[in-house]
Amino acid sequence: MVVPWHMEATFTGPMDPPGYAPTGDRIVLDGVDVWELRGDKVCRYWGYYDAMEIGRQTGILPARGSRGEKAGVKLQHLLAKRRAARA
Repeated sequence: MVVPWHMEATFTGPMDPPGYAPTGDRIVLDGVDVWELRGDKVCRYWGYYDAMEIGRQTGILPARGSRGEKAGVKLQHLLAKRRAARA
């Protein structure tokens, strides 16, 4: 069974882990729950949503296309290049 969902919330409590402080920001998110049933029992469950979008909406991650995101991409490229050189 597949169940799409929509969530709207306010970031009012700590996000643990890792312990981000609440900001009061609104979060609007869509996702899908997938339930595998056998008879009348749930045997598996998966929840799918864009966790990076939660980070963007709460200020934990920079906005899409922003200077901060572009700087993060450049840093990741540098670190990937260093890792490849060590291998």
